[in-house]
Amino acid sequence: MNLSSGLSFCRMRRTSYTMGGFFLLYLLMILLMRSGDVETNPGPDRIVSEKEFLKLSKLIEPNYYKDVGINLDISIAELGQIKERSQNTSDALMIVFTRWRDKQPPDTDIRAVLAEELESSGLGSLSGKLLVGSLVLKRTGAPATMSGSQTQPLSPDLIKKCADDLKSKYRTTFCKIRADPLDPDSIVQFDDMFVNLVLEEEYRKGKRPLTYRDLFNHKVNGEFPKRIMIQGEAGAGKTTFCSKIAWDWITENPVLPKFSWVLVISFREAKQYTIGEIVKLYLSKDNPATACQITEYIRSNPKDVFIAFDGLDELDGKVVQQMKAGTKSECHQPKSSKLTSDTLQPRVHSAEASGSASERGGIALRDILSSDELAACPVFVTSRPWKVEEIRWDHSLRKLYTFMFVEGFSKENVEVYIHKYFQDDGAKADQLIQLTKDNVIISENMAPYPIYIAMLCLMWRELGDEKQEKLKSLQTFSQIFDEMFEFLKVHYAQKEITDLDSQDFQTLRSQIEKLMEPVAKVAFTGLQENTLSFKEGDFEQCSDSIETACRVGVLSQEKKLSSIYDKSSMFLQSNIFFPHKLFQEYMAGAHLASLYELDPNEFNRLIEQVVLPRNKEFRYLLYFTVSRDKTVANHVMKCMLQGDIQHYSDGDLLVDVSFESQDLDTAALARGQMSSLSIDSSMTAHTMAGYVFTGLGVYKDVIDLGVNGEFGPIISHDMGEIICSVPSLKDVTLRQAALHSDFYAVLAKEGNKSKVGRVVLIDVSCPTSASSHYLVDALCSMPNLIDLTLDGQDFQEEFYSALNAKASTLQVQYVWLTDVSCPTTTSTHYLVDALCSMPNLTQLTLHGKDFREEFYSTLNAKASTLQDSFPQISNGNFMFNGVSQTDFDSFLQSLTGYRR
Repeated sequence: MNLSSGLSFCRMRRTSYTMGGFFLLYLLMILLMRSGDVETNPGPDRIVSEKEFLKLSKLIEPNYYKDVGINLDISIAELGQIKERSQNTSDALMIVFTRWRDKQPPDTDIRAVLAEELESSGLGSLSGKLLVGSLVLKRTGAPATMSGSQTQPLSPDLIKKCADDLKSKYRTTFCKIRADPLDPDSIVQFDDMFVNLVLEEEYRKGKRPLTYRDLFNHKVNGEFPKRIMIQGEAGAGKTTFCSKIAWDWITENPVLPKFSWVLVISFREAKQYTIGEIVKLYLSKDNPATACQITEYIRSNPKDVFIAFDGLDELDGKVVQQMKAGTKSECHQPKSSKLTSDTLQPRVHSAEASGSASERGGIALRDILSSDELAACPVFVTSRPWKVEEIRWDHSLRKLYTFMFVEGFSKENVEVYIHKYFQDDGAKADQLIQLTKDNVIISENMAPYPIYIAMLCLMWRELGDEKQEKLKSLQTFSQIFDEMFEFLKVHYAQKEITDLDSQDFQTLRSQIEKLMEPVAKVAFTGLQENTLSFKEGDFEQCSDSIETACRVGVLSQEKKLSSIYDKSSMFLQSNIFFPHKLFQEYMAGAHLASLYELDPNEFNRLIEQVVLPRNKEFRYLLYFTVSRDKTVANHVMKCMLQGDIQHYSDGDLLVDVSFESQDLDTAALARGQMSSLSIDSSMTAHTMAGYVFTGLGVYKDVIDLGVNGEFGPIISHDMGEIICSVPSLKDVTLRQAALHSDFYAVLAKEGNKSKVGRVVLIDVSCPTSASSHYLVDALCSMPNLIDLTLDGQDFQEEFYSALNAKASTLQVQYVWLTDVSCPTTTSTHYLVDALCSMPNLTQLTLHGKDFREEFYSTLNAKASTLQDSFPQISNGNFMFNGVSQTDFDSFLQSLTGYRR
């Protein structure tokens, strides 16, 4: 039986079929096509008529327009143009269908390929109707689901074969490292370049170190957490971390628990697919396991499967979306699909489409992230910080996740990496290591990030002495990308013209820069829609630009077969992508900055309506934009400072952007609005450098942040000066900050110049006894300080002793004590005596449950010494922890002038 005769038979008898019979016939069609029992030329039924195209265009809901268009290889820009010129979405779809049809090679089976693309777009019911020629003009919304059927479980042999296929996939793809970030031919074995990354876990209000080995022994309430969020900045090694897990599974490293399968899944590549479909892509072509069988195995054995999701920030839309009624369905047999490991690629799609996997019988990735599915399956998720906030601020998800951090390389591992890179040239390795020691900005800002140290290694190897000297002066992320792109352009141009001083060489460089402009525009457009991979159609007006960008190293290009149905055709299409999202962000910044002169109105619209409202997502885009031109930087900073600054940004972002601009006028604008400063152990070296640059109006050559978040003497000194010298600064928080004693010495000396009105001290442990005295001296000398918070249990006896001695000179009116547990009985007496000596204290608020009984008994004994003017004391959200209500009430009653 061939496909042509089968379809004819279907048309003669279609009115007599039940719904179940229809789906059986549909499955038969799929099986016939997959088995190869299909005529090479099945006749006129291969052609889709204009009438059928018209029916399809009216049956498809408008929200599927983009999905269908992208799957039919129509670029985003072209889809927008078609829709603008059309009266409605149906008319636009009709143009899309006919334009796609006219582009197909002569021997293409239009019906089969179109059905395949409709299936990929989430329109399975229409796909089936098209295959059997039974399209009817009836309005449809979401595609109808297929009838459920029993899925044959995977046999033990097939489970093992799937594991072997996964390991083979990882060996050949994930577990290889590019020594040079822009050279596709620089692939090396995993162990040749892998260097351990620094991990930390979230602990109380800060972080604490965590080893990779301890990660898998981690317990939350007695068991390994089922959802772990691992966040890291761009280029910190998140993807490499996922590869490490895959490698340890392959090599049976005892650090990793025994799992039947380890699934490493990139959101960049797998946005619209179900978990079963993705795993099927990773398997060999001769593996008979179906996506549905894979899904059912994972569902039935969740504790035997480990899932590592990479790049949550590359997932469109929200993690949690409102579920539609009736979306859960039984798993059904696999459908016609173009899913193969050769054709997997990201697509721009609606959040609704990507979230409807359960309608297709699979498990949507979002359902795994929210634990609506596979709640017992251990899942790691990596992400840039901005996307993690969505999880943190969702009440239910916050409880499900354990939060950890990947921080890149330690200083010691930077040296290990450099030696691995220059394994045949120890002298060059030692020279670059010395550079990182001499220029602490590079050491702190760049070297911890694998992508930046890889770029430095590449340029250090290729550049001459003069250029190497220039590298020593690098300070910002933008500067290293400027140097990298300049290096790439010169490297490419000198292949054509060797005389670098000639006019011809300069002309060629200018031509290259001109050809990069369309690439930069596409980069920016893609960034807005979280599109990180493109098709040739997205560059159809600038094919020369693609070719040049690929030769320069800015873009990479992969070819793949257009369809699994036409195995004899060599018709290929390209998948085009940037080597890392940072490179796309850098080029997008160049395009955005260029609009300041070319189209000021559009520039302002994009900054104010697109970039700033999504500033956490577009943080690096802002860096690269302001670095292009000081006038642009000044304008962007003014936009950031307009209106509700808290809506658009935070203090850290202001100083980060200011630092990247390297413009003193821009820094002055930021400094004028710097009202709050929070110094804590999680503050990055980049942000610290930003505060120094912005706060002091000048940039000092070195910044020293030691291991485990310890601040060195220079940065500690400078941060102290900022607190004392910036007139707009009103609110200062020190949170678990391991500051050098020089910080406290500066505060004590210059504190009388400070305009700060509120100080919050959280778990502050002064490094020396003298530092405790300096801190108290500073608090007592600040003329505007009226609000003081002490939070935590890390304050030392020296601090309380000094506070008691100087309390009579302290001007504060409001004191907040949160979970304060003094280290000794003497410390408790010092604290109470200090409170009783404060001349202007009008309100004392106690929060938390960690106050000891001796605190209240001492306070009760000394209550009569409190000032008669003390009008109010409140217990806030005080929780009694072994302290009787009677003791507390007794203390309140003894206060002169107290009113409840």
